[in-house]
Amino acid sequence: MFWEHIKEEIKRQNTTQEWVAKKAGISFNTFQGWISKGIYPRVDDAVRIATVLNTSVEYLVTGTLQEWEWGNTRVIETICHHLPQINKHLDAINQVVKDWGN
Repeated sequence: MFWEHIKEEIKRQNTTQEWVAKKAGISFNTFQGWISKGIYPRVDDAVRIATVLNTSVEYLVTGTLQEWEWGNTRVIETICHHLPQINKHLDAINQVVKDWGN
């Protein structure tokens, strides 16, 4: 999930893997190698990547936002991203309730 969260953040921030690697002080070839092989970086590299992406290592590893990130626009963007799927589930629940009442 670590690299999936990084890819999501890169997409959300409309940037590139190359930019993140460069800003984190990691060679792009190394960065791509880690991604393609699913290798976790060293802790210090993970911290630099998280810093560049303005997030936490905890989020990159678990997908859970820390308390300091709650006020971040990421929360709003994440909710907005998932709203269509949530609405589909709510529509299905409403239909079951409606059918059950008939």
